[in-house]
Amino acid sequence: MSVAQYYLLDTFARVPFKGNPTPVCLLTDELSTQTMFMLAEEFNAPVTAFVATASDELFKIRYFTGTGEIPACGHATLGAAHILLNQNPDFERIVFVTIEGVKIIANKERDLVYLVYPVYERKDYEIPGELLEALGVEQIASHFYCDELESLFIELKDDSAVRSIRPDFEKLRKSSDEVKEVVIMSESKSDDADFILRSFCPWIGIDEDPVTGSIHSVLGPYWKERTGKTELIAFQASKRSGEIFIQVTDNSVKIGGPSKILVDGTLDLS
Repeated sequence: MSVAQYYLLDTFARVPFKGNPTPVCLLTDELSTQTMFMLAEEFNAPVTAFVATASDELFKIRYFTGTGEIPACGHATLGAAHILLNQNPDFERIVFVTIEGVKIIANKERDLVYLVYPVYERKDYEIPGELLEALGVEQIASHFYCDELESLFIELKDDSAVRSIRPDFEKLRKSSDEVKEVVIMSESKSDDADFILRSFCPWIGIDEDPVTGSIHSVLGPYWKERTGKTELIAFQASKRSGEIFIQVTDNSVKIGGPSKILVDGTLDLS
């Protein structure tokens, strides 16, 4: 029984084996939550997106990791938007609705797909000593927390410090019940990017996220203040690596990137 069109993409990448490996299922039949979770386990990627058509340009989207459902995922939304906007070139934009009712607008600008996110607030946060110990970090330049994303952001003195981190993921997972993601960042030494980052999420079953999208709703405004730029390029210094293109306004952040489709097929559960 065919239940979906299945795609495997590398998001935030122009070539295979870079960026974030992203399964996307465009559903042609309704699937239970348990079935979607088992499929995400089967695909064994950081996040799998399941998309159902609500109306012509409105789509419901859900996200699953190997440990369960999560409320948001930028790179999986980017992959779904890349497929739908290329399948429907007459659409000026599409709108996704998440399980929490959040609406995410997507549009295409030249060869890049952009997602529109609200600007999320930053707040002060006392970092547990166990968390810093798990990261192997002793000195930080700045840090802050975002409630909406349950994410802790830590700026280090330079990009070599970011690249050299080797976390103890089991210790990191046990270091906090509040944090679900730690983002390590610094200003970039390269002219090709404004800042670099890495993202660690052992709390949701992803030790290191290859490339991360939604956190730039926080990072975009922060690095706009630091650099004075409204258009920024971020480089994610994971093993696979990827580039994120960011446009910042007063009320929103556009997060963009390319995607490469590797597999296009049918999902059969008969």
